[in-house]
Amino acid sequence: MKKNSELKNLNKPLLILTLIYAIGGAFLILDASSISSVLVYGTDTPYYFFERQLLIIGLSLALSYIIIKIPTGYYKALSLLATLTFFFLLITAYGSSLIRSGVQEVKLSLFGGSLQPAEFLKVFLVMYMGAFYGTWANIKHRKGSFMIPLVLCMIAVLIIALGGDFGSAAIMIALFALIFIAVPSNKEEKVVNILKIIAVVGLLFSILFLKMGYKILPDKMLESGRFNRFVYKSPCDRYEESSGYQVCNGYIAINNGGVFGSGIGASVQKYLYLPASHTDFIFPIIVEELGLLFGVLIIGGYIYILYLIFKVATNTYKLQNSLICYGIGIYLLLHIFVNLCGVLGIIPLTGVPLPFLSYGGSFCMTLICSLAVVQRIHIENVREKNNREIKNIVNNQKI
Repeated sequence: MKKNSELKNLNKPLLILTLIYAIGGAFLILDASSISSVLVYGTDTPYYFFERQLLIIGLSLALSYIIIKIPTGYYKALSLLATLTFFFLLITAYGSSLIRSGVQEVKLSLFGGSLQPAEFLKVFLVMYMGAFYGTWANIKHRKGSFMIPLVLCMIAVLIIALGGDFGSAAIMIALFALIFIAVPSNKEEKVVNILKIIAVVGLLFSILFLKMGYKILPDKMLESGRFNRFVYKSPCDRYEESSGYQVCNGYIAINNGGVFGSGIGASVQKYLYLPASHTDFIFPIIVEELGLLFGVLIIGGYIYILYLIFKVATNTYKLQNSLICYGIGIYLLLHIFVNLCGVLGIIPLTGVPLPFLSYGGSFCMTLICSLAVVQRIHIENVREKNNREIKNIVNNQKI
């Protein structure tokens, strides 16, 4: 009876949208990757990325079923253990070769495939920060203990940045800073409040730097492969340069699609004109084939998913669960914002995947599983609400 009630209390709109975006995204990946999978990656079938994405979705849904059975009271211990395990795996795998040059993703080889630890660390640290500060906020004698999650976050960012994945490191910094800012604190917590002010100022400065970095950085730095991404204005005037080629081809794809699109499978840009057409730049391919209206619909769906997540966060009875839901919502929002703004040339390109629609096993798995965490919190919210209503009825009857 208890098992049935847990499934019955799932957030149905969030579940339906998760399945629509995950499965629909897999078919969009098939369409965008059918050419490059054979001609660029040398696979034997145009279904290569589609099949792998479906496999990851199936595995993620199986893990999600387990996640919704785990009470949130175990999150602090489990998330800390998982975080420390990934730290160990990263240090063991890279050792002295951890520091790398250029821009790349930090990966771990596993069972013939690869894992991106940054994606897992984002979610595990969101859970740990929520669980830790959910208890910390109610303890009187806290002193410097509030630094424990921040130190773990700084270690994670340092490891990922030294590995060369600056895009993920930047998102991790913004994510952890926004969660820390949301932690309740009183006037007596002077150090915490000062750090919050520093975090807010740092985030505002980072946004300004993203927009104006090309005016601030010296020309010699902008010519290097690591910093030329800050030269993002007028990409089609720099078509032959790496900093303009991808974004300009994205513009061409969007222009080709117009309002209603050129038709499913009719994309021209996916014929090797647009690199990463099934990963970072899948949105222009979608608009090219299905039109601007469909692109707006996708963004509208994202907004509704975020609304559902933040609504669960506001309806919780525990600070821990509220912070975790808030963090997962910010995690999703940052990926959407950075990907779309980078693709549209509003901010520098960072190579961040678009939730559900970009190919990527690690990101897809962590995304679906993090939404399962939101579902678990929603189930506990419903259960607690029902218990409180029953108590009120009983108390009123006694009176």
